[in-house]
Amino acid sequence: MSQILIPDFGRSTSLLYQDLYFAKKKPVVHTTVSEAACTVCQKGLDDGMSITAKRIGLHLRLFCQYHFPQE
Repeated sequence: MSQILIPDFGRSTSLLYQDLYFAKKKPVVHTTVSEAACTVCQKGLDDGMSITAKRIGLHLRLFCQYHFPQE
């Protein structure tokens, strides 16, 4: 923080300039990453499969185009 006081400035008795710098720490990001693969056959995008996510109950499951459950 720095301040400059200028006495007798124009009509006012003094003028105060100040700069405030607030240093903010960067947040730490914790992630878990895994490759998208079919829950049934374990084939992924690198095998040429298309992967689709479907919520079953409270869990999110990944299925390829051959193992996607029909309703």
